[in-house]
Amino acid sequence: MTENEVRKTIEIDASPEVVFKAISDPAELTHWFPDAVILEPKLGGKSKFSFYKDSDRRHTEMDADVISEGEVLEFVQNKKLVYTWQWKDIPDFPETIVTWELEQLDKNKTKLTMTHSGFTGREKGKMSFENHSQGWTFFLNELASYCTK
Repeated sequence: MTENEVRKTIEIDASPEVVFKAISDPAELTHWFPDAVILEPKLGGKSKFSFYKDSDRRHTEMDADVISEGEVLEFVQNKKLVYTWQWKDIPDFPETIVTWELEQLDKNKTKLTMTHSGFTGREKGKMSFENHSQGWTFFLNELASYCTK
């Protein structure tokens, strides 16, 4: 892990198929992550994750709605998902990359590694590297809980 990269690894008591669907299917994603999402499951597909300030599912208070937009760079069913991530209305926020890698450990156990890379170290406040790291910890715990329901 570099200082400008968030890397989190968790084991989830669910199959790679269940976990992959939870991170790639818009209908599943809104149960544990953004309030609204567009994610086209193909190379070059559009991604858009919307987080609303009045949502009761946040780990931190937000001053405004925020939207991340990007493009799918890699889509390998049940194994890997990669997309760019850029906060639409945050000046100077760099285009970053979110990578999800799944490894089957057992019939119903998956090792998931999530990497969010491309931070410059100059991001401030609620968009800082540190805040993203805390946010990913929160949301990965939400994902694990969702997948084991």
